[in-house]
This record gives sequence, structure tokens and C-alpha cells, in this order.
Amino acid sequence: MNIQMMYNTRMIGRPLTKIIATIGPTCDITGQIEKLILAGVSVFRFNLKHNTQEWHNERINRIREVSERINQPVAVLLDLQGPEIRIGSFVEGEIKIHTGEEIAFALNRQPGERTIVLDNLKLLRSLRPGQRVLIDDGFLQFEITHCKKDHVDARVVKGGIVSSHKGMNIPELSVELPVLVEKDLEHLDLAARNEVDFVALSFVRRAKDIELLRNEMQRRKLTAGIIAKIENQQALDNFVEILEIADGIMIARGDLGIEVEIFKLPFFQKEIIRKTREAGKPVITATQMLQSMVVQPIPTRAEVSDVANAIFDYTDAIMLSAETAHGEYPLESVQMMYAVAQFIENKRVALPANEDSPSMVEAVVVSAYKLYQTLLHQPMSSIEAFVVLTTSGKTARLLARLRPGIPIIAVTPSRSVRDQLLISHGIIPRIFSFPEGAIHSFRALFQSLTKQHLVKPGDNVIVLHGKGWKDTGKTNALSIETVNA
Repeated sequence: MNIQMMYNTRMIGRPLTKIIATIGPTCDITGQIEKLILAGVSVFRFNLKHNTQEWHNERINRIREVSERINQPVAVLLDLQGPEIRIGSFVEGEIKIHTGEEIAFALNRQPGERTIVLDNLKLLRSLRPGQRVLIDDGFLQFEITHCKKDHVDARVVKGGIVSSHKGMNIPELSVELPVLVEKDLEHLDLAARNEVDFVALSFVRRAKDIELLRNEMQRRKLTAGIIAKIENQQALDNFVEILEIADGIMIARGDLGIEVEIFKLPFFQKEIIRKTREAGKPVITATQMLQSMVVQPIPTRAEVSDVANAIFDYTDAIMLSAETAHGEYPLESVQMMYAVAQFIENKRVALPANEDSPSMVEAVVVSAYKLYQTLLHQPMSSIEAFVVLTTSGKTARLLARLRPGIPIIAVTPSRSVRDQLLISHGIIPRIFSFPEGAIHSFRALFQSLTKQHLVKPGDNVIVLHGKGWKDTGKTNALSIETVNA
């Protein structure tokens, strides 16, 4: 059979697709974090728009204590607030506006009565007749009609209740805002103190935004991976340069579905997943994946199809937001994602190996993948897993890019490398203290993996390694090994 075969996915205890859960009040229920980890969560996301530093700090510690106690590694991702555009206050806290009426947007720091208040003069003066303005995730829509010296007038296209401090989007306008706000800098201090694994940057527009964040992180000696959130047209326009410098990508479909016409969103999602996978970097599909499970125990058919399609497209991770942060069915949401992933991964078509191998490491990785495919339907010599010796995680990610249908056990002496690999498709990272010198035997390694129930005696595995245990970036060998007791 050629490489366009169906997968026979075998994963040690978990799907190949990683599950990310957002922390919130629902997770404070006794034992909830442990249940979520055991149900399949690999990464916990903290939405830094909400709660205090003390709140986040306490729950990061709690997650790590549970992870250590049950011997199941999980990663921590801090999602920075970023430079959101928000309207000001209303005297009564909210107003009701009607479709077809006129309303003013004005510069003012005092609460308005029938005026929508902004505090950014540059933004106000950038507005032009005909532009769309969206508030509260697009539930309220306006069209600018007249621009005056101290305010602009707009026609209400879609009315409703508008509350104080709601988010505002202007799809046709490129607004220059600071990359990091003051709160973000404070949260980077929190990230550094806790040595978190990932930092997500909101409203990325260009590669320079990532560079600015990386500089701030380096000042704090923070080595977390940077996840660029793609949620506006500028990010789509500059995606190639953003992908080159970021450590991973999040498709933030909430704001992206407002900034671009919503019917285009599935196309952009597929393109982002494909390009990010081909670059060998992790990609997260996020926002409203099982939104109805915030209040219902069973998702809609469309939501299940949405999750399945992201998995069919080989996303590295699928993310839950409100479902686990403050939903009524957090555990059931994770279990549903787990079930969809396990089923769909067995139905996917295998990817062809990229014949272009510009480096020795990539050539070895492609050779290992082809060897696995050759042996896939030979029962006496079938391969149960890849075992990758890695000090940086690069070789494991290059192999994950090809999406083999068996686990990639990434063995590293580094805790930070282990935890940053937790977000990548199919990788099971584990810590193993590499001895000095050349590799003569894998016996001690296999004994360790057997004790962790990752392999068993008699399993055939493909091992990727360098000449020495501690060779960095020098993976130049592969071998088929049989695990012995």
C-alpha cells in the first residue's frame, strides 16, 4: 500500500491531538484539575484579562502540585491581554440602541449618557464615513456616516444592549496600538517568576511585535515559547514573517471572525494549520469549539464537526475557553474532545513525506518516517513508537510535522524542553538523564520507559539519535530496536 493509506493510530493513553483547557472559577472545585488532567488535558491556559496576579500564581502552583503528584506532566500557557480597543462607560452602565437610529462616538473620559465614549483621539480621527464599527464581538454593528472635529456620527446597523467597556473592532482600519500594555509587562514578571512554558501574544500584526515581546522576556530571563495569536487582517497579511519568528501559532477565531468576513474563516483556518505544520511549529485551533457545552451537557452537531475538521487538518492542539473556565460541564467538554480526537485520528489519510531535506537532521527524520511506513503492514516487524533523543526538542518537532500515526516519545534531560513539547502533535515528552559519552546501549532508557508504561518488552521502536547522548542539533542516526525487559 502506498503512503495514501489510512492511519491506524495507537497512542499511549491519549489522542495524538493535544487538548488545552482554560483555567477559571469552575476549576476551583475540589479535585477538578486532577480530573481534567486525567481526562486528557496537556496544557492549561490562563486568560490574563481576568483575575489578579495572586489568583493566577496560586493556580499555577496548584496545577504543578497535582501534575507532580499524579506523575503526568502538563504545560502552562499565559495569554497576555494585549492592546484591545474598548469603549468607555455609560452613566447607567448600559444603554439600549435601536437599529436605524444615529449615535455619536466621542472623545471623553467621563461616562456618556447616549454617547459611546472613546479615550483614543488618534483612533477617533482615523474613522471615515462608510467604515464598519463592531462592538461586543459583533453583536452590535454601526456604520460611520459623518466625521466632525470632536466626534463622529454613526448609523446603528444592528442594535441591542451595549454595556460599558465592551470590546470594539474596526475591520477596515489599521490602528497603531502599543504591542504590550502596562498590565502585560506586569504579567511577564509573573510568567518569569513561575517559569511558565508558553506566552501567547494577542493582536499580533507583524514580526516586530514578536521581537518586542522576546526582548522583554529576555530581560526577565524568561525562556517560554511565544505563541502568536492570529486575530486580525494585518496578521493574515504578514503571516509568513510572523510564522518565521514565533514559536507557535494560535488561530484566535473570536476576533479573527470579526475582523474578516466570517464565511472566509474556515479557509484561513485551514491555510494557517497547513503552513504552521509545514514549518514544524505547533498550531492551536481555538474559540467556541464546544461553546454550547458552557450550559449544555451535549455539544451541537456543528461543534463536533468543527472539532473533527480541525483534527482532520492535523492541528496540533484544540482549545477550550469558556467551556472549562466557567462552564457547567468542564470535564464533559474535555471528554468530548478526547472522544472526537481518538475516533477521527483513526480515519485520517497519512501525509506524504517531504522529499526536500535541507539538513542532516531533516534527512534522518524523513528516512525514519519512510521506514515506519514501509513496516506498517508487516505484523512481525511493525513499529509501536518513535523514540527521539533530544536536547532542544527540534528533532521531535520535525518528526511531528509529518504526523505519523504512532507516538513520538521525546526523551530529554531538560524539564523546560519536556514541557514545551507537550503542545505538539503526538509527542509524549519525558525526562531522562543523559549519560556522558557515546551511545552503546539503550537498555537503561528502555527500562525507564517500560516503568512508565510507554513501551513494553517485545515492542519494536525506531530510535533517532546522534553519536553521543548529549549531541545538540546533531541527530544523524536511526535504528530499529526491540525493547527488552
